[in-house]
Amino acid sequence: MSRKPSNGSESPGDEPGFLHRSVAAHLRERILTGVLAAGAKLPALREIADEFDVSTMAVRQAIRLLDQEGLVRHIPGVGAFVRNPAPTGQPDQRMLAFVAMDLSAAFDMAIARGVERACQKRGWSVQILDAHLDIELETRNMLRLPESGAQGAVVLPPWHPANVDALFKIHQAGFPMVLVDRTLPGLTADLVESDHEKGGHAAAGHLIARGHRQVLMVTHEPNVSSIAGRIHGYERALREGGIRPDPAWKVWIDPATHHRGFQENRRWLGACTAIQPVLAAMKPPVGVVAIDAYAAWGVYEACRRLDLRVPQDVSVVGFDDSELAHAIHPPMTIVAQRTDDIGRAAVDLLERRVIESRQREWIGRSYAHVVIDIDLIERQSVADVSTGA
Repeated sequence: MSRKPSNGSESPGDEPGFLHRSVAAHLRERILTGVLAAGAKLPALREIADEFDVSTMAVRQAIRLLDQEGLVRHIPGVGAFVRNPAPTGQPDQRMLAFVAMDLSAAFDMAIARGVERACQKRGWSVQILDAHLDIELETRNMLRLPESGAQGAVVLPPWHPANVDALFKIHQAGFPMVLVDRTLPGLTADLVESDHEKGGHAAAGHLIARGHRQVLMVTHEPNVSSIAGRIHGYERALREGGIRPDPAWKVWIDPATHHRGFQENRRWLGACTAIQPVLAAMKPPVGVVAIDAYAAWGVYEACRRLDLRVPQDVSVVGFDDSELAHAIHPPMTIVAQRTDDIGRAAVDLLERRVIESRQREWIGRSYAHVVIDIDLIERQSVADVSTGA
């Protein structure tokens, strides 16, 4: 933002008693003429103050005035954004957003399709905001939600700390949102998720029921609720099966290796790198619960490198029914999430929250936690070792 040139015309400094109104007038002109486009973030307070040679207090007052006029929206801790004007003749435009880090991931895309189908049935259009694994883009997508034209958002919560901060800020600003699949420590918000603990219990229980006494779990750190729930379910199934788990049975995926694998389109890399030395040191048969389908793929790849057979030497249960689970050999036994049900429940809940926010009925309300059941789908990746099969 360049300094306004001195050309003899009126400047903010010419009206000491009305500095903020003069700053507002200049910003208003830029908004109305499109110099500051709809959805754009205004420069920092200090930058505006330096341009017009005024105090930051005067700039705050100017932004507050433009906020009252409906030209900008100020989000505490984030900044001020130019509002999107309502389309002519469409003051009640019905649009929601879906925010995700990577829609090339099978589960993320399945949720997006569930949300899209639910929106179509309820008469909403849906804006898909896919960050394509770009951390900065995901941050921008979330911070611009209030001015995106969407009246609320279904959000697959992020993993990177910068994006987590952005999500907290938008939530605290009161923008209607519903989280799907997982939530983050310290964030209290509406949530629609699968019964992750039941899923982890079903996966480990299936291996135990087929005679496995060495049952590993290859997983990410439990920094979101979905992973923590699956780990708890896995541990509970072992206890109920009379098995004392070895701490080494929890195989942790290195985040840097995992991220590199996604960037290189080798989504199996993190899990494969983590579990290969563990499997190499164990005597078959071994059962493995993999935290998702890509982690399960990594177990298959580790077995290939070690000349271990699935399922004769290593039985595998993954999560999420996708083309991968069918295409890999042998086809994978998985815990399936009901993504259409998740999408429908999220849109129904978000629609209610949007209405409440318009009527200012959300003050003091409690948040909803909707849990969707899971399904264990048996295929050919688990051997019954109790009979020597």
